[in-house]
Amino acid sequence: MKNYSKYINPYMKDILQNRIVHCPEQEQMIYNNVIPVLERKDVYIDEKRIEDGLSLQKYFDYNLIKWEIFLFSLIVGVRFKEDDSVFFTDIRIIIGRGAGKNGFISFLCFYFLSPYHGIKNYDIDILANSEDQAKRSFTDVHEVITDNHDKKENEKALRSNYYATKEIIQGKITKSELKFNTSSKRGKDSKRSGCIIFDEKHEYTDSTNINTLRSGLGKTADGRIITITTDGHIRGGVLDNEKEQNKIILEKYNPNNQTLVFWCRIEKEEEWSDINKLAKANPSLNDFPALKRTIQKEIDDMPFNPEYYPEFLAKRCNYPVGNKDLEVAKWDDILLTNQEMIDLKGMECVGGVDYAKTNDFVVVGLLFKVEQKYYWLQHTFICKKSRDLNGIVAPIDEWVKKGDAEYVEDVEVSARHVTDWFQKQMKKYKIKKIAIDNYRYSYMNKALRDIGFEAYERKNVKLCRPSDIQRVFPIVNSMFINHMIVYGDVPIMRWYTNNTKKVIKGLNYEYGKIEPNYRKTDGFMAFVSAVTIEEEIKERKPLVFLQPVTV
Repeated sequence: MKNYSKYINPYMKDILQNRIVHCPEQEQMIYNNVIPVLERKDVYIDEKRIEDGLSLQKYFDYNLIKWEIFLFSLIVGVRFKEDDSVFFTDIRIIIGRGAGKNGFISFLCFYFLSPYHGIKNYDIDILANSEDQAKRSFTDVHEVITDNHDKKENEKALRSNYYATKEIIQGKITKSELKFNTSSKRGKDSKRSGCIIFDEKHEYTDSTNINTLRSGLGKTADGRIITITTDGHIRGGVLDNEKEQNKIILEKYNPNNQTLVFWCRIEKEEEWSDINKLAKANPSLNDFPALKRTIQKEIDDMPFNPEYYPEFLAKRCNYPVGNKDLEVAKWDDILLTNQEMIDLKGMECVGGVDYAKTNDFVVVGLLFKVEQKYYWLQHTFICKKSRDLNGIVAPIDEWVKKGDAEYVEDVEVSARHVTDWFQKQMKKYKIKKIAIDNYRYSYMNKALRDIGFEAYERKNVKLCRPSDIQRVFPIVNSMFINHMIVYGDVPIMRWYTNNTKKVIKGLNYEYGKIEPNYRKTDGFMAFVSAVTIEEEIKERKPLVFLQPVTV
């Protein structure tokens, strides 16, 4: 390998010469995301800038290790020759818990405020979901500046170049400021950030605040977005979307791409119990003996603490699997419900309703069966008076804007909202029967009768009981693992599904909520209700054309 830089090459050599255990994404990064950039004629490496920045380690009680020096050098030193601007403007680091990500963030922030960085008004915003998380790196930098009294020359230099309070840290020469933020929407529009650092992005379900902060970039030179996170349990959120893009970035070099992806994870689930393989997810593991001993103990204790397994896989291994004993379906199988929705006009179908509370979420839907696939059309009514709305961490406004849900500006979602929706659908589809919870039928009875549906005389309403749900449990499971369910591009249905868990009831299973208030399951339960009467649908078969017979 060509000698590009004494700061960049060592880590790349360790990977490409298999000196350290690593995942395929690390090799992909080097071959498709780094080396082609370093080979460009319009790009150079500012070795002096890197060296000056790394000299600031003397103020910290730790030194950067190889992967950190590698990343720091790419972030700071790889530049366009034309205007000396940075090449990598979006840096995405997904790394196992315990790797020292907050220490790396702290060093980056300290450097960006320093005279060595030298950009005027280069404000840095650290964003996390909680104030405690957002303050961690901020507090580290604050302590470096205010508690570094061991050497008089250090104390004097720090006092000359930095000013620190509990809310703001400033680089005196450049007037750059470091602040911490939470995911609150307040105060994001007026920012003129030079660098935005997203800490633990796996917790984000809504990109609104991220987009608002991003729009403030470009007002200062060398604008950067830096993500440093473990993986997590929230599926379909911001990090999952970025991971899909990361795969494309790592797969093949794109000359227009300025995103650097540093992704560390185990390759297979069974590697979780091999401490040596965990270095694939945590490149600091062999540099931190105490961390290695801690993780080994977690592995040894796992048979006695099985509920920790999903957390260990997601955070230590960056390989989220969910809890096999609880999840309705694997996330990959849930994702595959996003198949193309065909034209269903004029076809037979059955309806499903979930109506747990009139002043919360109410979901209605239609189930179709075509060529061994089940197509589900849903609509969600959300009572604006619901007490749970403020606690829900999901992009509800986006789903409303998309048309998959609607707010009801009233004290409750009435039975008429439900039946009006079904009446409109009856103009397009042949609704054979509607399934509804037995407990809610008395409330819905009159409104359903008015549109031609009745349980006892017409027998085109199914009163769904727990035993009916138990009966179709294996059917629903088979639908998921064989990818027979089509929700289409309806993320609210994937949210409902991922919020649902399996509950053991005697010798059977029932469905329950992962969290009782804010992780809604109504859409999934409406779907399951419809599945209890799926045999009412005549399956649409593919047309078969006879070949002409030659005489």
